[in-house]
Amino acid sequence: MREYILQHSTLFFQDITHQLPPIFIVAIVGVIIQLTKVIIDSLTQKHFSLEHIFSSGGFPSFHSGVASSVTMIALLHDGMYSITFAIAVTFSLLFAYDAMNVRFQTGMHAEYLNDLRKDLQHNLLMKPKKKSILKERL
Repeated sequence: MREYILQHSTLFFQDITHQLPPIFIVAIVGVIIQLTKVIIDSLTQKHFSLEHIFSSGGFPSFHSGVASSVTMIALLHDGMYSITFAIAVTFSLLFAYDAMNVRFQTGMHAEYLNDLRKDLQHNLLMKPKKKSILKERL
């Protein structure tokens, strides 16, 4: 039974990758990722905002998700031993690694700078500026 499901689901996805243009599949994945981000943000922040569809950062990562979809298309279309798949896997891993580390470090910097700004405003009795605080989640 398990082999039957695996075989037929693989055939289904292979058929989709051969029937639809790959860029269309990547665009659909990007839209699904951004909609998922809106749903997650709505649940965690307890209010619905479509502005998150166009915002960067957060989970799931748009860059990593799109790179993974390109990798999957290369796998299903050209096979595991193709050069296209090897290149796609390499770039997907680089995107995921960079996205994870850059976001982590940038978030730490934003948190530090926001704390420093609050301390300076409190200790020097400065008027709060109208500039918004830095995003700690990228």
